[in-house]
Amino acid sequence: MEWRMLHEQADGHLQRGNLEQAELFTREALREAERSLGESHRATELSLLRTAYVLRLRGKADEALPLAERAVKNSSRMHGAADPYTAVALQNLAEVQSARKNYSAAEAVHRKALAIFQKVHGEKHLNTAITLHNIGAMLYAQDKSKEAEQFLRRALSVKEQVLKPGHLSLAHTLDQLAVVLAAQGRDIEAAKQKRRADTIRLKIQAAKPNA
Repeated sequence: MEWRMLHEQADGHLQRGNLEQAELFTREALREAERSLGESHRATELSLLRTAYVLRLRGKADEALPLAERAVKNSSRMHGAADPYTAVALQNLAEVQSARKNYSAAEAVHRKALAIFQKVHGEKHLNTAITLHNIGAMLYAQDKSKEAEQFLRRALSVKEQVLKPGHLSLAHTLDQLAVVLAAQGRDIEAAKQKRRADTIRLKIQAAKPNA
């Protein structure tokens, strides 16, 4: 109960954008989970993920790294190396590596997560699409725009099949694809994808009650 209260307090501060307080509570939740429940418990696993996430948002990626690595080890031990929980932990680690500008390491970890999601969920699943997008972004960060385009187009294709038309996640991939196309000098194609992304965002904004 003590861990849950701390975890929920951290979540509340995170949702309100109060990252300093979120860090304090999530660190305390992690200490409580370790003390009361042990390393091989779901609460500890969640707290490791959450603490690494909050630290990354606060620009403390180097501090987040060992926690993210522990989360992967814990998930692999508790659920198995090929379990979706482990893939989520891998994604978290990859985001930390990306924040540290270690894009090649982030790409490699995202690819491990992708292999799990493809095996468990198949190609036509949102987790697969998100990971394809992330790999594309990491490839672009390494100046591999043509390979990045391939992953982003795959991500877009899957999202178009599993999400409702006009979902904001589609706009995210369209934006990244536009950037990648522009990097190749394909400005007309890039502008087309950017317009599609802008149209989605405008429709979402117009649909808001106070718009």
